[in-house]
Amino acid sequence: MVGFRRSALLVLTAFGLLLVQSVFARALAPYPFAPYVELPMVFALGTATGVRVVRGAATAFALGYLYDLFTGNPLGIYTFSFVVGYLGARLVGYLMSFRGVVFEMGLTFGLTLVVGGVVEVIRSTGPAGMTWSTGAMVAALLASSLATALIAPFMFALVRRLDPATARSVT
Repeated sequence: MVGFRRSALLVLTAFGLLLVQSVFARALAPYPFAPYVELPMVFALGTATGVRVVRGAATAFALGYLYDLFTGNPLGIYTFSFVVGYLGARLVGYLMSFRGVVFEMGLTFGLTLVVGGVVEVIRSTGPAGMTWSTGAMVAALLASSLATALIAPFMFALVRRLDPATARSVT
């Protein structure tokens, strides 16, 4: 029951962050450079040793679904991508035992590139097809991955504060 409460608190916090992001989206972050605010939260859950896989995947599912609702994309694109990102972070966190700000930023940058690529591949198979040129898509993916990596330490710290089970393990 405690895990459910912590996950619900994370989802409510993400909801508040999405509200703030949507209010200030035009002034602070033009589209190609906009960070994925919730993605570092998903990666923090994935690298946490105290979070069970089912709870983390369910929370990533809820965060992705919430992101789908806010961005106006067809339901399922970010939901699927966030769960894949969670599982990828879980694998990387399992294989690499070191932690720290550099690890958090590197993990976020790399996995955001992968998740963003998955989203663009899914979008390209839809009815509208590919709307980006390859160069513009790569530039947008790199820019949003960099922006997400820059906010990652703050989001990891926020998740550790909200959920003590995500605290860094001693190495």
